[in-house]
Amino acid sequence: MKIRPVPSAPQVRVGASFRFPWLLAALVSATALLVGRALLAERQTIDDLFIFLRYARNLAEHGEYVFNRGERVEGTSSVAWTIVLALLWRMGARGAGVAKAASLVAAACIPSVTWFAIRRVAPSKPAVAAVAVLVLALDADLAAWASSGMDTPIWSLACIGCVALATTGRDRTTACALGALAWIRPEAPLFTAAGVLASSRSVRDALRRCLWAAGPLVALTLLRAAYFHDVVPNTFWAKMNAVDGKDYTGLGYLANALERRPLLLVAAPLFAWWGVRRGPVVRLASALFVASLLFPTVAGGDWMPNRRLFVVSLPLGAVLAACSIDALRSSAAGAIASLGLLLESALTFNHAVDQTWRDNERVDERVARWSLNARPFVDPYPLDWMPTHFMEQLSPYVASGDVIAHVDVGELPYVMGDVAFLDGFGLVDRTAGRLAFFPNDPRLRQAALSEFFGARPVAVLVVVDESTGQPFSASQRAVLEDPRFDAGWHELARVPTWGNHPCVTYVRRDVRPAADDVARARRQAWLARTPDVVAAP
Repeated sequence: MKIRPVPSAPQVRVGASFRFPWLLAALVSATALLVGRALLAERQTIDDLFIFLRYARNLAEHGEYVFNRGERVEGTSSVAWTIVLALLWRMGARGAGVAKAASLVAAACIPSVTWFAIRRVAPSKPAVAAVAVLVLALDADLAAWASSGMDTPIWSLACIGCVALATTGRDRTTACALGALAWIRPEAPLFTAAGVLASSRSVRDALRRCLWAAGPLVALTLLRAAYFHDVVPNTFWAKMNAVDGKDYTGLGYLANALERRPLLLVAAPLFAWWGVRRGPVVRLASALFVASLLFPTVAGGDWMPNRRLFVVSLPLGAVLAACSIDALRSSAAGAIASLGLLLESALTFNHAVDQTWRDNERVDERVARWSLNARPFVDPYPLDWMPTHFMEQLSPYVASGDVIAHVDVGELPYVMGDVAFLDGFGLVDRTAGRLAFFPNDPRLRQAALSEFFGARPVAVLVVVDESTGQPFSASQRAVLEDPRFDAGWHELARVPTWGNHPCVTYVRRDVRPAADDVARARRQAWLARTPDVVAAP
């Protein structure tokens, strides 16, 4: 099989592509297909969306980038996305539906930006751009996360946008854009370093690009140090060394993604690197692609469905796949490769329609099958069974201004917006996050105890590993082993949760339950302040 090099610099104007009406039709069709498939999964909600929304609400209404008022802890995975949601909230566009619609807008731009990059870097065969955008449109993971309301679409768009920007020859702007990625995701410095070094033509050029990339990264770091009194997001401490609650090892998570898309994520990138003349743009796309595989592997995977951390790999892989096909001299070989990529994507269709990732959960099962909602992003989203259960269970005990110690900080804290939370896993709790990273540090353990007993939470929700009988959370494990806990709190109830691990509810001994009508009024007030969600039936 003969191959030929692909030019590293643009050879045609993108506008010339519109001489091929079928190519424009393919782009429009791919975008429409992606949006339509995303709407099938629009009713699926992820807990972390509500972390973004609680931060955005506090930022919009109180001018504080905080989860709990007065506690400056950076517990979101994207500064930029939080600010976008806060601005929308400030303008009156509020809640889960708005976040999901905004993420879909970002996702809908991914095929066009990918198409632009491919038409610049692989101009000799217009059909490869059409193949690439259709490959993206058919991918179930991209479709599922497109309407998630999370930062995944804007992160994927930003990374492929850097590649598209590099094709225009604006080296300084591209370097700045690579540095600005840190505003979107915490792992971005890895992408920035890989992208800057890979696209540089010499040592002097690398130094120049590093200086331009450092600007937005340094600005964000200084803001973090000044506002949060930390130089990395709190999610680093909570996630990077905590194995509890993860569904995969890093290598297992990687293998899961590569097994599903071996052509797009393995064969095509390897062939592009071996068979294509490696100009700056191809090197940049390759470097960002490698970074997109490396980070989830080092981070240890993710509990969320649809391989969230690998979604960014898809448009980058599509560019490399297009370069591979464009480098083939044989039209037959190019047709076979294109057909293989399209078939591989099409085989994931059932995953976008039938979300059965939690079909074994007895009491916390999400809706398994999807149909288009008559009013997407408008109808309220049903809470999961667990937060609804806890809201009803705790409403006789918890009033406005109280504190709850919870192993999770998703839907329940969003609804109970006037209640403060101690986060057992440490995503929005600096002390618990540090202990999750260093679980055997006696000083951090003592700090977690001081925080808990100083806050004296009215209620405590603890998920216990049924195999060990110990809480999954390091901070809650320390608390339950302290004799002061038995003296001050008593068990109220327990129910099975994810993996059938029991979730135990404790309440403070000196708190007496309110009357039924008072508890009902509290629940109604919480739900009235969050009309974008409704209690589970």
